[in-house]
Amino acid sequence: MNVGPLKVAIISVAAVVAIGILTIPFDKENSNGGAFVWVALFAATAVSLVAGFRYLTARKQAQLQLTSSEQYRALAEEYRRLSDLAITAQEHADLKMGEISAQLDHVRTQIDSLQKILRDVE
Repeated sequence: MNVGPLKVAIISVAAVVAIGILTIPFDKENSNGGAFVWVALFAATAVSLVAGFRYLTARKQAQLQLTSSEQYRALAEEYRRLSDLAITAQEHADLKMGEISAQLDHVRTQIDSLQKILRDVE
C-alpha cells in the first residue's frame, strides 16, 4: 500500500480536528472531561504513529524497488557488455579460421603441384 506524504498530512489534520471537536463539550470545571481529553489525545497520537509508520514503510519499499531496478539495469548493462565481447571474439575467431583456410588451400595447391612434378619425373 502506497501512503504518500499528502495522505499522512490529511490523517494528521483529521486527528487534530477530531481532538478539537471532542474537547468542545468539556469544560475545564468538569473533572471527567480531563480524562476524556487524555484518552482522545492518546488515540490521536496512536493514529498519527500508525500513519507515520505506514508512510516510512512505504518509502522504504519504494527505495528497495528503486535499488532492485538499479541492480537490474547494472546486470543488463553487464550482460550487454559481455555479449558484445563474445560477438567480437567470435568475429576474430571467424577471421582467423578464414586465414587458416586460405593457408590450407595454398598448401594443397603446392602439394598438388609437387605431386605433379614427381609424377613427371618418374
